[in-house]
Amino acid sequence: MRKKLNLIRLNTKFLSWISLVIFAMIFVFTDCSKDSVSADESQEEYPALKIVNQVSDNRCISSVELVGYKFNALNIASGSSQIFVLDSGMPGGYENINIIVSYRYSTTSTNSRNTTVNFENGEITTITLSGCIIYEGCDGYYLE
Repeated sequence: MRKKLNLIRLNTKFLSWISLVIFAMIFVFTDCSKDSVSADESQEEYPALKIVNQVSDNRCISSVELVGYKFNALNIASGSSQIFVLDSGMPGGYENINIIVSYRYSTTSTNSRNTTVNFENGEITTITLSGCIIYEGCDGYYLE
């Protein structure tokens, strides 16, 4: 009878210990609220660049460049936009950053315009490509 009681105590202690280990593992692996970051929070930590295409013809934006970043093989059509989160640092700083926007028509070579902007952490800086072909009666393509 004594051996049975000792065996029951041993089983109870073992089960209690196993339950405690399992609970601790669940607690450690599920308490990640400090480490998890939503998409909105991560965008707030970095500056972002929004490129808007508002040209009056079918030219698309094909690339965007700034210090430390080169976004190629883009196809931002007229009436569309794209946001780039600049999460690899700002090697040129945050002020007076030259942005080069290249655009093209499907059968023509690439043209580009540039402008200088300032960035702030957590803010979206917007650049808009506007205009039309000069012979259509406007001042050509420009960035604003």
